[in-house]
Amino acid sequence: MSKVAVITGASRGFGLTLAREFAANGWKVIGTGRSERPSDFPEDGTYEQFDASDAAACADFWKSLQNSDPGTTLCLVNNAGGYVSGGLLEVKLEDYESQMKSCYFSSVYMTRGLVSVAAQARVINVISTSALAAHKNNSAYGAAKAAEMHFFQAVQQEFTPQQYRITNLYPSSIASQGPDPHAIQPADLAAFVRAQAELTTSYYLRDVTLYPAQ
Repeated sequence: MSKVAVITGASRGFGLTLAREFAANGWKVIGTGRSERPSDFPEDGTYEQFDASDAAACADFWKSLQNSDPGTTLCLVNNAGGYVSGGLLEVKLEDYESQMKSCYFSSVYMTRGLVSVAAQARVINVISTSALAAHKNNSAYGAAKAAEMHFFQAVQQEFTPQQYRITNLYPSSIASQGPDPHAIQPADLAAFVRAQAELTTSYYLRDVTLYPAQ
């Protein structure tokens, strides 16, 4: 049985780490991103360059995959999303919109596209603890992540786990921009994400908060 992982925001940072982790463990990886394919993307992986906050582009992407082997294990990892911080008068107005597009709408459009072509799949969402509580100077990013959380918790109730097993992850911080002993290591988190995609037990994790061990 083949295993296909679709990973958004795979051109750099944690998304690229995810692509490498899945590819190294027997998954066919399809990465997506607005930037060009990175030189260190898995050699045998596929990379599709498009903006996941564009509904039509997402629909076209999933249509191209709808004739895949019905026995394929399919996992969508919604990882795309930028980060903007600052106070109300510091953040540009257009940045509020861009945060909703990159964090929220990209997840909505990619998940809707998946459901339109696949009867069963696993969906793993890399959200943030910013969705769980409001913080000073975090209104743009936090609101976008809170919207993403609300969306997926509603969709969890719309479908059964036999249809779409949806896991929401809330990491407090990821050392995706370089070494940080007080943040979650990207390789460790990527291995955890893959483990959820491969889980065959009688249970699964719906909403999980992750904190650094130091």
